[in-house]
Amino acid sequence: MTHEFSGAGPGARTRDGCSVELYRELPYLGELDDILDELRDRARVLELGCGTGRLTRRLIGPGRHVTAVDDSADMLAALPSEATAVLADIGRLDLADRFDGAVLANCLVNHPDAAVRAAFVGAAHRHLVPGGRLFVQRHDPQWLRNARAGDVHGSGSSTITVEQASRSGDVVEMTLRYDKFAGSNGLKGLTEGLTVRALLDHLALTDGPVAVEINRAIVPRAQHAEHPVAAGDAIEIVHFVGGG
Repeated sequence: MTHEFSGAGPGARTRDGCSVELYRELPYLGELDDILDELRDRARVLELGCGTGRLTRRLIGPGRHVTAVDDSADMLAALPSEATAVLADIGRLDLADRFDGAVLANCLVNHPDAAVRAAFVGAAHRHLVPGGRLFVQRHDPQWLRNARAGDVHGSGSSTITVEQASRSGDVVEMTLRYDKFAGSNGLKGLTEGLTVRALLDHLALTDGPVAVEINRAIVPRAQHAEHPVAAGDAIEIVHFVGGG
């Protein structure tokens, strides 16, 4: 069975349609917080499917070096200089180095083709030292089962709308639309006295974990109801719905 991926929009895109610009804007959502201690004593880490380095920046640490792999040169161009960038097809990866830990990122394990999934995991396995650990980032199965046309989520300075969702067995096919806004100046109906909570309600981003940054400072969830939003504020909103 053939599975096709496509995308449209301004800027450079990967072969499967991912917008490099969008990936550059996505902030860190805490996905690695539960495993960073596990990686603390692992000096050599292999990141498979690094994209623009959203997780790479967190994996890099004192005494720890990251080799980051992606099949898009445009994605790799955004990596931090501390990482070693490798342009390669993950399934065919064949490096001389072996690693203490590996991270299969960006929910690549959710690829609909079982052979591709096996190739990704196999690439990680053959590049680990004995006793090495593989950490896998995946989509939330509940979200994959329940997402419906019309659902709206937030990610960075964009809203993500599910325009179409269909299922055939265990395979989910979706069409997603990304709409970008530029801080509070891009929001209709902005009024004096607007709070973070009212803004999230306006964007229908009240379900599930959400991270809000205003003028480069994180607004704690406990302060959402009182924290003001003013015209001209630089606003970043991430609504974490898929595990990646």
